Amino acid sequence: MQVLRSLKEQHIIKVLTGMRRCGKSTLFEMIATEIQQTATKKQIQFYNFEDVETLDIGDFMQIHRHITRRLVAGKMNYIFLDEVQNIAHFERMVDSLYIRKNIDLYVTGSNAYLLSSELATLLTGRYIEINMLPFSFSEYYALSTPPNLSENASLAELTPCPSTPPNLSKNASLAEFIYHGGIPQAVALAGNPHSQNNKFVEGVLNTILEKDIFQRHPKINKQAFKHILDFVLDSIGSLLSPRSISDTLRTNGTIIDKESVGDYLEYLTEAYILYRAPRYDMKGKRLLQTLDKYYLSDAAFRKVRLGRQVVDDRGHLLENAVYLELRRRNREVYVGKMRDTEVDFVAVDDNGYVAYYQVAFSVLDENTLTRELRPLLAIRDSNPKFLLSTDLDVNPVYEGIRKMNVADWLLDSP
Repeated sequence: MQVLRSLKEQHIIKVLTGMRRCGKSTLFEMIATEIQQTATKKQIQFYNFEDVETLDIGDFMQIHRHITRRLVAGKMNYIFLDEVQNIAHFERMVDSLYIRKNIDLYVTGSNAYLLSSELATLLTGRYIEINMLPFSFSEYYALSTPPNLSENASLAELTPCPSTPPNLSKNASLAEFIYHGGIPQAVALAGNPHSQNNKFVEGVLNTILEKDIFQRHPKINKQAFKHILDFVLDSIGSLLSPRSISDTLRTNGTIIDKESVGDYLEYLTEAYILYRAPRYDMKGKRLLQTLDKYYLSDAAFRKVRLGRQVVDDRGHLLENAVYLELRRRNREVYVGKMRDTEVDFVAVDDNGYVAYYQVAFSVLDENTLTRELRPLLAIRDSNPKFLLSTDLDVNPVYEGIRKMNVADWLLDSP
């Protein structure tokens, strides 16, 4: 909302991207409601291109004429195009609307194809992309009822009571979050039986697969594709390559070449199911070409596909939550390689400032603490370094490395 407010009436296209059901349409409705405080309803046009009635208007030329005929002369008009990638040659329509000085243009899309098409070339320098994710932990924590841990989402394996210390209560809520995810409607359904919640999330995932991947790439081997999806979901936070995935699947009876695996991983990132974190050689100051890590846009997808309990892989699920939060804070995120050690995240902000993050479930054990500190201690520059865990001790500092409770860090303002 803050970004959209700052760009209001600026002659630049606001392109809101992100997975389906993460709240893009709702955000547009919220900003349109604000605009109505200073503009008439006739100045605002809202089109949802998943609505059959909207699609009945016709092709991109007919939609363009429909919009321009309704413009209010002499005043700014606010045009919202939701899921515009569903219209063939949408980029030509967007370009034509953009050149009109009395149009403030807002666009959403649920597939990176929106900006990998001709639009990116046609409108270079004319748009700003705002990538949207499901609820953050701070939003989830603010909206959720007092947490009550289930056996399926045990992080601290403790149930809060009125006398529970606040940070332990935050840990408990975090336990639910990293397992059930932050898809807005799924959070709203959380009070219902989990089977209903799971069915909704499963429906969201299936819609993304069908509409944003299978329809766009009809030659996909769907069975092999789903094997790859499950493999990556089971390997969140692990180093992967198309070759390693192909070789592993081959031993389990699924034959698919590494080129196809690479394509399928690209389709999953295009649909915003996965985000890729490339490896960065901190000594050589260069990106490495092999072995990336992949993180999930929402943990609920892993739950409905694999049915795993959080205790099965709570460390990597915490890592996933930290990765997404860094992206929310407008950081470029890499996996750091320093000689024979690895830093979970190297985060670079818009001004080029760097910070390093190591994530662990708990470092109360002395050997675990030593292991987790080692990569950060190997870094000799003065940039901030953080060790994030669920431990509740007061934030100590180890040779400049700040140890923080991960729930507190997630709730902290950027």
